[in-house]
Amino acid sequence: KEAKTMAKTMVDDHLATSLAPTSTPAAEAKAKQAKQAKTTGASTCHIDEKQVASGSGSVSAGKARRRRKTECLVTPTISTAYELPFILKNTYLDGRNKFDIGQKIDFVEVEYSVHTLHPIIKRHCKYIFPDLYQSVKTSECKQAEVDSPQAKMKLASDVDDILCIPTFQHCTCDMLEFTDSAEKEKDKLLKSFYAWCQAVSTRLINAGYWADYIDPCSGYPVLGMNGSTMYSEVEGIQLLLRYRHEQVGMCKVILHPRWGQRIYPASMFTTAPIEEVKKAITDLEHTYTKSNSSKVEQVVKDASKDGGALQAHHDDLEDAKKTLASLQLKN
Repeated sequence: KEAKTMAKTMVDDHLATSLAPTSTPAAEAKAKQAKQAKTTGASTCHIDEKQVASGSGSVSAGKARRRRKTECLVTPTISTAYELPFILKNTYLDGRNKFDIGQKIDFVEVEYSVHTLHPIIKRHCKYIFPDLYQSVKTSECKQAEVDSPQAKMKLASDVDDILCIPTFQHCTCDMLEFTDSAEKEKDKLLKSFYAWCQAVSTRLINAGYWADYIDPCSGYPVLGMNGSTMYSEVEGIQLLLRYRHEQVGMCKVILHPRWGQRIYPASMFTTAPIEEVKKAITDLEHTYTKSNSSKVEQVVKDASKDGGALQAHHDDLEDAKKTLASLQLKN
């Protein structure tokens, strides 16, 4: 019946247009608007009725909610630490003749935030962190077939809990510079990132969670084995923080809201809940404070300075050395 009605309407419109005299451009535009309103009226009413029935609000609000595919659990926050131990093994600097390797970082200041994974990042996680998927299959699916629906469901539920922690360090030089001073500062910031992530990830791993961080020089995980895909810091920051970028030749450069291009970005990942992440970072900041590091080093220095008074300060010296060693090797 509807088809017959539409066919009759089309025939009538054709006859009317063929027999009608030539109209002015204004009349044609008005007729076109009326025809569009007539054809879109049904679909518009359908959307409005759906929204009223579901109580979802306006169309723009619904689109905005659909676009929000990641959640910011911790807004950008500054974390500081003093005399932070740095473990050289398995890092990019291991075995390379780089500037002033050292075993401790005097001062580390990192801006970090915590986010749930964007679907695009989540799809690539199994190629970036193959160890994570293999460990989940081994630990949670021992009694089931790896390719069974139950195993895949368990694997997906565990990987959905991954959090990303993008970090930024402010630098004095532009990251696009390749002078000796710029290279030295990049190495210093790289070691600072290593030290901060080593301390945080060690605490999370000791608490029973998986954690790893991306080597900014290669794009591969530092603790786990390399996957078939590298992690792109620029694309990850754009998806999670929506920072603007600038095209420089063939490369994209992130523009920080406060520091512009003068940043050193790097990211870490973990399956720990947000409460455990906050606890690990807080413990790191409280352990490596300026007062603790200066107090221990001063006691060691005073006790070791005078050979005659060394016996008198023996107890203080031993306690200070133990405290210093525990600060460097804790967790």
